[in-house]
Amino acid sequence: MQNIENSSGALRNPAPVATLSVPRTLFGANAIASLHSELAALGVARPLLVTDRGVVRAGLAARALAACGAEVVMFDGVTENPLFANVDAGAALYARERCDGVVALGGGSVIDTAKLIALLATNAGSVADYMRVPGVAHVAGAPLIAIPTTAGTGSEASASAGIHPDAVTASVGMTSRYLVPSVAILDPDLTLSLPARLTAATGIDALSHCIEGYLSTQSVPFGKAIALDGIARVAGSLRRAVSDGSDADSRAVMLKAAYAGGVSIGMGLGPAHAIALSCSDQGFHHGTLSGIGLVATLDFTAEHAPAQVAQTSEAFGVNRAVTLSQGVAALMRELGLPATLAELGYVPADLGALAQAAHASHFNLHAPVRPSASDYLAMLEMSLRPK
Repeated sequence: MQNIENSSGALRNPAPVATLSVPRTLFGANAIASLHSELAALGVARPLLVTDRGVVRAGLAARALAACGAEVVMFDGVTENPLFANVDAGAALYARERCDGVVALGGGSVIDTAKLIALLATNAGSVADYMRVPGVAHVAGAPLIAIPTTAGTGSEASASAGIHPDAVTASVGMTSRYLVPSVAILDPDLTLSLPARLTAATGIDALSHCIEGYLSTQSVPFGKAIALDGIARVAGSLRRAVSDGSDADSRAVMLKAAYAGGVSIGMGLGPAHAIALSCSDQGFHHGTLSGIGLVATLDFTAEHAPAQVAQTSEAFGVNRAVTLSQGVAALMRELGLPATLAELGYVPADLGALAQAAHASHFNLHAPVRPSASDYLAMLEMSLRPK
């Protein structure tokens, strides 16, 4: 860390610097047509296209392959909840095929996997050597272009990635300046084929990022304004995107909201994500879990940070007669999503251990108030209570 001399001549450490790290971003219908020129600008001649089989079946991978205009190798082995094994298999293919860059085409699972494949392209070892290892030494990865096909995680605009060690273990994360993609291509046309339930779950994921980023004690330049903008966009457009998947305008608005959520992640998340990640061991969709986490925790947060939650409620547009938690729950149920762990069908193996895991989560670091383990236990018990 750089030292700064104060007026007495003594050396002191500078105050923490807020940093907004976002990729070069292209937005608009048919923006994917720019893929070839963006690869060329990065000096990439043989990219690895990272995707999943659902994206391939939807015909979107064929569009990306055509737009690359280069010799492309495809890896479509990303699972719905991505695994360490997915990353290591993709990295092995990258090395074997002598690729020189990565294109991610898909939702957050694909983009997070691609981020770590790009990192392993220039750093020795396997993904396990970097996840769950705070402060691990690493250098910049291979050039990465992220093209989201869902409007949810905002991974295309964040410095984080989350991966499951295996199919029955909760996700673990990594944050690094080197996980921010080089380029993000936001093409609303690519989200038109997303099924209604996935549109709903990923949209709630974007909402959770914006709400918790806004409530965080940290900030980045323009971050709070971006978070509030994202909240308002979800409130105004998610219903239409779910009810009419061909509505290009609502799809475009939701893609911007997801990007806002990615920026919001950079300010830190909170208790909702502590619950979501702690409960990610049974294969349920992360976006649904994040929404359930909001419903479970927002009343507690409102007791300790009423002004911030009131501002968030205003952006979301809830009636003053209901709480923000109630407003989020009502939206989720309207969209056909469960709003509690009981409605989801989640059955904890050890509720006390689950509460301890949520309390120990790094997502509490910048929360407006850190719930104790007993606080988490009470919130989890409420969410697990049958109606």
